[in-house]
Amino acid sequence: MELAGSMFGLSFRKTPRKGQEEVFNAVAERRRGSLNIQEPTGYGKTFTAAATYSILKKMGEVDRMLYVVPTTPQLNQFICDGAEDLKDADVSGSNVIFNAGYSAALAIKQHRLNKSQVFVCTVQTLTNPRSSTWEAVTSMMSSSRWMLVIDEYHHYAIDATWGKRALQLPCVFRLAMSATPYRKDQDSAFGPPDITVSYRQAVSERAVKKLICHSYVYRIDAILANGDLRSFTTGDLIQEVGSDDPNAIDKVVIERKMRWSPKYISPLVDRPVARMVRARLKTGLPHQVLIGAMSCSHAHLVHEQVSSMYPELNVDWVGTGDFGRPLDENGKIIRRFCPKKVNGVRRAQDISLDVLIHVAMAGEGLDSMFVSEIVHLNPANINNQNNQENGRAARFIPNCEHEQIGYINVDSSSPYAEFTGERIMDVIDDPLAIPGDEQPQDSSADDGDFILEPIPSEMQIRIDNIEIDHVDEGEVQRMATVLAELVPAWGPDALRDPDHEIHRAAETEYRLLRRKEAEQFNEASILQQHRDQVNRAVSSMAGKMLRITLDGERFEKSLPGDFKKRINAQKVRIFGSIDGSDVDSLKRQYEWLVQLDQKIICREIPEWLK
Repeated sequence: MELAGSMFGLSFRKTPRKGQEEVFNAVAERRRGSLNIQEPTGYGKTFTAAATYSILKKMGEVDRMLYVVPTTPQLNQFICDGAEDLKDADVSGSNVIFNAGYSAALAIKQHRLNKSQVFVCTVQTLTNPRSSTWEAVTSMMSSSRWMLVIDEYHHYAIDATWGKRALQLPCVFRLAMSATPYRKDQDSAFGPPDITVSYRQAVSERAVKKLICHSYVYRIDAILANGDLRSFTTGDLIQEVGSDDPNAIDKVVIERKMRWSPKYISPLVDRPVARMVRARLKTGLPHQVLIGAMSCSHAHLVHEQVSSMYPELNVDWVGTGDFGRPLDENGKIIRRFCPKKVNGVRRAQDISLDVLIHVAMAGEGLDSMFVSEIVHLNPANINNQNNQENGRAARFIPNCEHEQIGYINVDSSSPYAEFTGERIMDVIDDPLAIPGDEQPQDSSADDGDFILEPIPSEMQIRIDNIEIDHVDEGEVQRMATVLAELVPAWGPDALRDPDHEIHRAAETEYRLLRRKEAEQFNEASILQQHRDQVNRAVSSMAGKMLRITLDGERFEKSLPGDFKKRINAQKVRIFGSIDGSDVDSLKRQYEWLVQLDQKIICREIPEWLK
């Protein structure tokens, strides 16, 4: 791989950003002590930590690193993906990351035998009185020279157990990192950041997306025990329950024998999904929507609404507590939305969930890459948790030539509604930011112009690169074993000889097999992409009809489906089928939809569609 940058005698595989260079220079100057940094989600905090360690190791200051995270998903993410960051940072020696909380004895063994130089654990394992992790970690850190990384340090209060334990860990250098370092009571165990990379600075460096906030009036309808219908705003519901706790809301729903009515759809639900579908039409990439619900029963309701409006999308929900789902089931659903990286890359083809509705589960630690819409169907107070959730839309989607924007969508009663437009980026940096003189705007009636934009004249189809850059050594070895059985002249002795031609032959066969699989995948993928683009075009036109006839108001959930049925019925009359069994027939359908789209935009609505 071509080297991207060189600092302090190290050859990085990626070019450091300006804010990262500032950190590295400060680290090299201090060499010992501590440094607190604020970097936005998506800016590359893990690489910052890995490169800091690499620099200090090169200087002879440290030879071990302990990486402390606040949650298990973040721990698993670092174990899976951290090795690539260590390689990018030119860290010498083993890149094996060991979970110190898994086994204290094994961790000490890995340390003493020098099999691992990087260890990770959650802060909970360090503070758990029934765990031996604390004794193992402090024992390891009493020898060698350690760098300590505290990830997401906004969780640590100076008088709380986490903060006290973190400050007790002996180390040569401590790096505390967070995208949202400020605490409400200003009681941080580590203090304010020494180096701050503002969100707007990161945008100017093209490290993260620009964010724009829209606010809408959101209402939820409940059918009471006596059959009456009552409409709630989010504020009304919280006041009725006396709490915004999801379990408390669901408990009241059950005790009062209430049922949520999915009949009417608010713009806060429809607009973000419609904009995401539009983005998919323009780019051919799998943009996603992340929706925060007030409770698990509310998540059920939103799931039904979105699924009925967009049956072509895969929609699911996650939530814990008395009314939620088991942890393993939640984990499987989240992995469908945010699959594991392959060779350091999160691949579009591995995504199988388009819209994820969650109840306080999919914020900090969700390493999303394709999210372009964040929706808060809850009061959404300005705090670190919600700022972290907004950050899920920060990362750039790879291989996208179009302008990328992350949209934050809130109820008009949310404090975030004071920061509509690009001002949302200021409150991400500082939860105490002052809104200014501009009055908050309800976006329900004036942000729907994107719906009336014409669909692309041609379908955006993406063909994956079928070059096999990464070789799975285990698979190659298994291929060599097969060849040894098929070619008697080689036999088992050839496997034991590292210079024998059987190994080159096995790698060649492996690459041919992977290439054939990739070609077959692309062939099926191209056909499916054409089907998807036709369906998205139909959804886009249904959205235009809603925009033209309703102008921002709530609407019955059956209306989009009615428009889609009329369009598809006309397609059947013209083309005989809408299945799209081949690419050419799908192209003809799309050409017809482009012409229909122009008529709708010009208000020349065919009689069969009215």
